[in-house]
Amino acid sequence: MRKLLERWFQGLATSRRFMPELEEQRGELLWVALCSLFLVAFDVLRPIPFQLIIDSALNWSPNWPPATSAGAPREAPFLVRSGYTAAQVIWIGAVAALSTALLSALFQYLREIGMAGIQHQVTRRIRFRMFSHLTQLSPLFHARHKSGDLLVRLMGDAPMVTTMMVESTIEIGTRVLVALGTIGMMLHYDPVLTATMLAAIPFLAVAMVWTSGQIKTATRKARQKEGDMADYLHEAISATETIQSLGGSAHVVRSFAKSNRRSARAGLKSARLAARLSASVETILGVSTAGVIAFGSFRVAQGHLGLGELVAFVSYVRNLLKPVRTFSKHTEKISKGAACAERLVDVLDQEPDVQDAPGAVEASPDPRELVYERVSFSYKGGVRALDGFDVRFQRGQLSAMVGRNGAGKSTAAALALRLFDPGEGRVLLDGQALTTLQLTSLRARVGLCLQTTFLFGDSIRENLLIGKPDASEEELWAALKLADADELVRGLEGGLDSKLGSSGAGLSGGQKHRISLARTLLRKPAVLIVDEPFAGLDKDAAHKVARTLEELARERIVIVIAHDILALEVYDRIVFLEAGRVVAEGRHADLLAREPLYRQVVRHAGVGA
Repeated sequence: MRKLLERWFQGLATSRRFMPELEEQRGELLWVALCSLFLVAFDVLRPIPFQLIIDSALNWSPNWPPATSAGAPREAPFLVRSGYTAAQVIWIGAVAALSTALLSALFQYLREIGMAGIQHQVTRRIRFRMFSHLTQLSPLFHARHKSGDLLVRLMGDAPMVTTMMVESTIEIGTRVLVALGTIGMMLHYDPVLTATMLAAIPFLAVAMVWTSGQIKTATRKARQKEGDMADYLHEAISATETIQSLGGSAHVVRSFAKSNRRSARAGLKSARLAARLSASVETILGVSTAGVIAFGSFRVAQGHLGLGELVAFVSYVRNLLKPVRTFSKHTEKISKGAACAERLVDVLDQEPDVQDAPGAVEASPDPRELVYERVSFSYKGGVRALDGFDVRFQRGQLSAMVGRNGAGKSTAAALALRLFDPGEGRVLLDGQALTTLQLTSLRARVGLCLQTTFLFGDSIRENLLIGKPDASEEELWAALKLADADELVRGLEGGLDSKLGSSGAGLSGGQKHRISLARTLLRKPAVLIVDEPFAGLDKDAAHKVARTLEELARERIVIVIAHDILALEVYDRIVFLEAGRVVAEGRHADLLAREPLYRQVVRHAGVGA
């Protein structure tokens, strides 16, 4: 029992991390506690009316049993001594039993409603806290963790933690009080018979301790398997078009079937352990109840106990079994909740890789220069993306970073936003290291339009407002026009309120890219970094976007990351990267004339000299 309680308190200790979410429901918790106290009282009083009816109306006779164990005549029950007839006693007992049952049902209903409200609110707050924290963690964290597993933690683990904190704690607390009250009444009726019943407790404790630890371990493994399956489902559904184009549907289905079987086996193991615990508890309780009935009957025959008292005692035994069964049932929930709480705390304990430094200052509202000083950066696993990267970007120039895949262009762009920090060197904005600037103000100044576009399955308006939630209608259309996407949106039936499918389904790759570019331009960033702005665009659309970038570069720092190289003559300055280093920089014609490697990369991309 000690180990079981330790596990319970350990689970509750872990869940204390979520006490702020519970504190806001203090009023509702007090109401639920009050209802629970009334339920305890009604549970303890419930057998008394039946005892009164049997001993005072149905089975009262001064001659049976002939005498007590001491040989003295039996004293008449209180209601008989008070002059009540058998019929009156029956009616009094029936009304008392009915009143107890109705009031118990009423307070049970009120408690359940209150408890459900608390659980929903606490779960909502835990999910909000988890999601808020996840959005602050760097791309490096999300690269190390499967999105499906994080989704299971957010949607599946949070409710189980709430169940442990609210339902299990309230139920166990209520049933402990019921058990104490019941044992007190049993001792009042017959201490010897009570000792017989309580002899089963050590066996129950052994059964619970033996199984609860196994349930917790099995639950943790089952949740991990569910996370793996959810991640595979997410990837497979997102890649339906690719899978079908490769004719790989059958292979993907077989892979899912394997993952599904592993998850089902893990869940079944947890269910078997819970069933084993329930069966063990019921067996022990059944043996104990049978012993009480047999031994109690002999006690009645010997005059130690009245028949009504035996009926009441057996009823109290049944009352005592409820807390034991409740404890057994919630042992499983506590074990699962503790495992889930550990999984949530594992995420909450992850500190964001990028945070404001003490004394961080606001970024310059109108920066003129973005500088990389001997910057080096390696991804986990030792993959070196930048190695002594040294370059200066200025306002008034339309600059481009050009290089082969893996040269470090996208990594350099991410460092400008502090999605992560360099391992060596510094990135400066108007002479101030980015690590000394307030993160919110920095990201308000720097806008990054990624090559991999993502749109939510919501309206175009809502997707744009992510960039600037308070943007006006005029600002939305102006940003769309700059990205050459205004005619596209006007052509849709719902215009700005047109609903998109999941991940922007319903738009082509080029259309998604233009909407994404408009979202970035809506913020009017002082530093604009566009990762492959011409991807998926036809020639005319690409030239329109290029002219927009030229105009923006007059008043902003504009950097274009070019993977698929197009119209290189448009750039005032090209920074050519290779293996994370700046190999050369200058205008397109100059680089063609003096850099053989640049000439090779450009010709390989199909752009003429």
